[in-house]
Amino acid sequence: MSRKLETINPTKSLAVALAVVTAAALATGCGAAAKQHAQIARVGENFRMDLAELYVEKGARKAAIPLLKKILSEKPKNIKARVLYGCLLRDLGLLPQADRHLAYALKLSPNYARAHAAMGILRDLQRRHTDALVHHLKAVRLSPRNAAYRNNVGFSLYLAGKTDAAIKYLERALEMDPGLTVAYNNLAFAYGKKRQYDEARRTFRAALGESSTLLNMALIYEQAGKRSKARELRRRAYALNPDLRPVGGK
Repeated sequence: MSRKLETINPTKSLAVALAVVTAAALATGCGAAAKQHAQIARVGENFRMDLAELYVEKGARKAAIPLLKKILSEKPKNIKARVLYGCLLRDLGLLPQADRHLAYALKLSPNYARAHAAMGILRDLQRRHTDALVHHLKAVRLSPRNAAYRNNVGFSLYLAGKTDAAIKYLERALEMDPGLTVAYNNLAFAYGKKRQYDEARRTFRAALGESSTLLNMALIYEQAGKRSKARELRRRAYALNPDLRPVGGK
């Protein structure tokens, strides 16, 4: 898309889309008003959903919320919109509200992998890791080729202190999708937890620049109680990239 995201006017764009559908429907001369109305409504719903997903993809999460609210006011059982709305609420820190929307989505569609994955992440944020794993594993069973869902299992296992099992899932996620950056990050921290520092460093470097690798390794050493090593790595990271230095940092 060549235009900047900020220039998109969803109201105007939707009006144009509906006008095109209306003109096409009228051109048929069938006079099926109810069918025509339903078609227009579907176009509006699909347009709002596509635009909401675009906003989320571009990081404009709050801009997606009114679109999703409109969809859900008209179609409360739109599972895709319900799950995306729940995810946005979760990411904004509104965990109880997110819980209600995701639970309702799972009630409507118990075998929707995306809803289980979203609920698993929410449960991890709530530190309910046992419940989180139930949802993450269900998502993997429903969508076994989805590497991101295997990464979610691995990260949840890591949070639960089951590091060996976490490493297996994260390694498998990267076998399935070598471009899954978040899995490199999670796997490196899991290696660090096992004090496999060389493996952790190599794994960070596979996805990150040197300065970010040094900062992450500093965190691993700090968690292991090696504070002098952590300070040394931070100094090296800031020397490579001063922009990484926190405000007021030394």
